[in-house]
Amino acid sequence: MQQGQRLKEATEGQIVQAGNKIGGPFKIGKPVYQEKRLKLFTEIYQRQKAELEAKEKTPITITLKDGKKLEGKKWVTTPLMIAVGISKKLAENMVAAKVVYDSLFEKNFVDVDHEDQQQQASSLNLKPDYLIWDLSRPLEGDCQLELLSFDDNNGKEVFWHSSSHILGSALEEVYGCHLCIGPAIDGGFFYDCYIGDYKVTQNDYVKIEKAAQDLVASKQEFQRVVLTKDECLELFGTNPFKRQLITNKIPEGAMTTAYRCGNLIDLCTGPHLPNTSYVKAFQVTKNSAAYWLGKNTNDDLQRVYGVSFPSKRLLDEYVKIQKELALRDHRNVGKKQNLYLFHQLSPGSAFFYPSGAHIYNTLMNFLRRQYYIRGYQEVISPNIFNAQLWKISGHYDKYKENLFFINMGEEGEYGLKPMNCPGHCLMFDMIQHSYRDLPVRFADFGVLHRNEVHGALSGLTRVRRFQQDDAHIFCRMDQIQEEIKSCLEFLSYIYSLFGFEFKLYLSTRPEKFLGTKEVWDNAEYQLEQGLKKFGKHYEVNPGDGAFYGPKIDVKLYDAYKREHQCGTIQLDFNLPERFNLQYRASEDVQEVQKDKEQVHNEQVQVAQEIIDVVRKASHHSDTDNISTPPQHPQQQPAEIPVAEKVTQEQNVKQQKKQKQQKEPQQQQQQQQKQKLPEEIIESGSSQGLSQHELHKVLHEKKYELGYHHLKAGFARPVIVHRAILGSLERMIAVLTEQCGGKWPFWLSPKQLVLCPVSAYYKDVAEKIAARLRLEGYTVSTDESDQTLAKKVRNAQIQYYNFVGVIGEEEVRAGVIDVRDCEKNTRIGKLTIPQLCKFFESLKPPKSNVEVEIHEHDDSHLKLNDELQEKMFLEGDGYSVGKRDFDEFAKIKDIDPALQNLIRWHKYMTHLTKKDEAPEKVQQVEQKQE
Repeated sequence: MQQGQRLKEATEGQIVQAGNKIGGPFKIGKPVYQEKRLKLFTEIYQRQKAELEAKEKTPITITLKDGKKLEGKKWVTTPLMIAVGISKKLAENMVAAKVVYDSLFEKNFVDVDHEDQQQQASSLNLKPDYLIWDLSRPLEGDCQLELLSFDDNNGKEVFWHSSSHILGSALEEVYGCHLCIGPAIDGGFFYDCYIGDYKVTQNDYVKIEKAAQDLVASKQEFQRVVLTKDECLELFGTNPFKRQLITNKIPEGAMTTAYRCGNLIDLCTGPHLPNTSYVKAFQVTKNSAAYWLGKNTNDDLQRVYGVSFPSKRLLDEYVKIQKELALRDHRNVGKKQNLYLFHQLSPGSAFFYPSGAHIYNTLMNFLRRQYYIRGYQEVISPNIFNAQLWKISGHYDKYKENLFFINMGEEGEYGLKPMNCPGHCLMFDMIQHSYRDLPVRFADFGVLHRNEVHGALSGLTRVRRFQQDDAHIFCRMDQIQEEIKSCLEFLSYIYSLFGFEFKLYLSTRPEKFLGTKEVWDNAEYQLEQGLKKFGKHYEVNPGDGAFYGPKIDVKLYDAYKREHQCGTIQLDFNLPERFNLQYRASEDVQEVQKDKEQVHNEQVQVAQEIIDVVRKASHHSDTDNISTPPQHPQQQPAEIPVAEKVTQEQNVKQQKKQKQQKEPQQQQQQQQKQKLPEEIIESGSSQGLSQHELHKVLHEKKYELGYHHLKAGFARPVIVHRAILGSLERMIAVLTEQCGGKWPFWLSPKQLVLCPVSAYYKDVAEKIAARLRLEGYTVSTDESDQTLAKKVRNAQIQYYNFVGVIGEEEVRAGVIDVRDCEKNTRIGKLTIPQLCKFFESLKPPKSNVEVEIHEHDDSHLKLNDELQEKMFLEGDGYSVGKRDFDEFAKIKDIDPALQNLIRWHKYMTHLTKKDEAPEKVQQVEQKQE
């Protein structure tokens, strides 16, 4: 949702502030500031209403979605008028409009909650820009118009954004608080407010809902005005949080907009509902603590969440689903089934117990098998790196707050890795690759750490320690298409196992991007072709790609239609450039020699730059350390006046201070000096250095000086970042709630429990359990003294997949009486081999890749068997000739390698027969004698 993006960007600490705490003392009471604020707003609204009425009302043409054209008047006709003209019932169900103006409508208003970025046109951005428009706002020109209901995603966003204003008004009425930010989000909305030290509790929900319902019943209009920066500051003069937003986000001379809803006035670009009566059902759902701008050093805020609907029926359905989801909440299920728990001494890090660890490892092992089949190579990379790695990759500047750093003394600053890609770049760089080696697919389940804010931690969905099914594919530009198709097929197969639906979005070139337009156009084309080959519908997100490359966003939907962001497929031109990754694109001998000479010359040039920098730093360091020469004994200092003496003392202090400030810099320069051999520094030239000395000079500065020249005969790879499950922790949370704790058999930590009917059969049950464990199944025994019926019931409560009963009859027949716990049905009496075969049938279906491999193998083995019985008709008995092809046409379908194997087999048969012939003649002769 756009409002979700608005929230994200508005709370990432973009605001410059003089001090951390700006809220100040606060006392709950009536919002005394409302009267003055309403008076100012009314004056502005009436003035702008008069200006609107004075505008020239020229005819305009409005084209509806079905192509029908209607006449209207500029600055008069509203989308609501169009809806009423079609059907009054239709108008009641509409909440907003989508408008595409024939002449580009320029939005000149600053969105205080969101920094808009103009999107540079992409080769795939073929759709015209549209605006979501208030139903009650007059149209401003010829346009295409589409009316939106609550069922439309954009309509739902408008509905919930308007409801957040209703919530904000209620919070002001109840607490007299300072409102901060209140966006629409997936599943509802919230509002952050400052109430001093007061903490909102569930006991407050009733009075908040009462204030909101009073506003809804009063049918208050949403009134829009355009404001200057000075008018904004005057309107919100008593709210320090709004004033900070206005001061930092609205440039001088720029304009923004605000909306009124009852007594509430808030900065907002809209759009909104015509009035509050459209909200037929409103409920406060939860509350939490928050920080201003998302920083824990800023003011503590109270965040109140809510949801609303255009009918009471929809709210009742929502409440019913929420109750079911509460029972399925992964934190509750995890605790109930002893899967995973958390402890305050390690916040954001899950403790996985044996059953949880089984699910975790089963997911990883299943993916490992798929990796082997699909040509991935699993690697293991370090967990801790020098901070220089993150500076090279660019993460140090952008994500420093999310990294865990360790001070290693003289070795400098180190950090725990939050992602695998920079380490994989080092691994690719350390070995020279040819174009024939590509694609190189690195897969890594390494442990990652991200320093998430404590207040943002939430079960397994937001953690600090996690692992993910991370893979990075280093490929050529011409391989992108096939790799993308392969990744999408892999993703589709995995999601299908769990019953997930998903949607694909192609996010194209943003305003600020790395590389050239031509490279991006080609990459977007390759992604588009990969998506088309895959065959699933996708949408284009113009300008929403990452700065380093276009990407495919994958939105996953569970059984309750909740959206999750787990998988991702991204193209990256940035890291190959930063790490100077290259592969040999030519193997011509003369080209290789030319490369070596060119590279050597470039290295000499870069080495010279390094030596010059070090010599200059060394020279300055030595000059700074020169002490004042001692005075000649005969030179006696003259008497200094008191005023000059004071001035000199101040100068000495200033010099000492400057010297102290320079000391760390001098130490750093001295360390740089020590990195290079003294004789090289003294010579001052890189000419004539041996290859070993040259490498010694270049080693420390390989990446720092941006030595990124692409050697002749070499090309730069593209990186495909690929994750399917994403964070294993997050995916396990999603799966827990999807399954409700009833795990599919192949993933279940409780596949079978054996229940002996009496203590006499305990040993038999243990032996059978051990045998089944040997086959890789999770089996336990219930050796309690409870009745058989109670044991079976316990197995169902504990979410076992199957229960096996063992009594006298079963022991005599050598079988197990198996029952399905979930369906409460009897499977039958099975021997151990039969049970293993039955369990084998419950494993995940084979992927298309596996099916194709098996079909290929089966067809070749069948042909091989037929050929073994076929006598060759030509040659010496082991070569395949024309008559053989005519006689047995299927031989053409055999791989050449397999043909050779068959020829060898026939040849050995021929030699054997040849050797046997003389022996038979000799035996005959002996008999005759």
